[in-house]
Amino acid sequence: MNSTMSKVYLFNTANTIKILLMTIFVSACVLSVKAAFDLVRDSDIFPVWFVPSFILVIIILITLSLYFVLQASKIEHHTDLLTSKQSVYLWTFMLLSFICTASVHGFYPFHPNTFSILPALDSVLKVNYAIAAAGFIACSVLAGLYIFSPLKLPAIIGLMIMALVMLIPNDNCANPFNYWWIETIGTSPLMYVPNLYAALFVACGLYGIHPKGVGILTIGICLGSFCLALVINLESSGRYYGNLFHLPQTQRTGSRSSGRIHLWG
Repeated sequence: MNSTMSKVYLFNTANTIKILLMTIFVSACVLSVKAAFDLVRDSDIFPVWFVPSFILVIIILITLSLYFVLQASKIEHHTDLLTSKQSVYLWTFMLLSFICTASVHGFYPFHPNTFSILPALDSVLKVNYAIAAAGFIACSVLAGLYIFSPLKLPAIIGLMIMALVMLIPNDNCANPFNYWWIETIGTSPLMYVPNLYAALFVACGLYGIHPKGVGILTIGICLGSFCLALVINLESSGRYYGNLFHLPQTQRTGSRSSGRIHLWG
């Protein structure tokens, strides 16, 4: 009886993971393609190489994501989850992805001055910081559950649910990634799409699908997020390091009011 219940549990859990992976894949694809389309319309304000490179990266990410999702769909009953040091590395890279994505906003809320500026922030930016901080804390807890307890499958499911929650629209910085979203719903869900890809790859890696390759991909996402921040800040301020380490201003516009990106206002 217990053996039968265990098999049913593993079957249901495997199906849940597959559904969540497919949901993440579709969400990331739709948002990525939309971002690429929007950038093409405003490509003149970026360096000439940026938009083609961005589109190429999106194609690679979507292709690899589809491959990993299809590989995961072939697994029916998986009890041999990753338990080696590689799992620690994957969770570490997942946590690092939050910090690298936050580089677009000057590394807030992971900047030591975060609490001192909170009263001056607008409500959208507060939501943005809260999502990043909550995601980082939740990911830390899930990593602990996965590494130090037998609750490995629930931890993987929690990771994917957390990634989807981060798609709550939370960014009103006026740049070509966000123009359409700001004009349509007032705020954009694009900020943490890199973390969505990272969560998809890490979940598959923990599920035993090419964990070494997943580690490389996740590091690439971290580096790519940081490079994206450099490019956006370059266009915003006229130099590569822009406002990365400066206090973000809270008065920002969400319109196409000029031919330059206004990341902070």
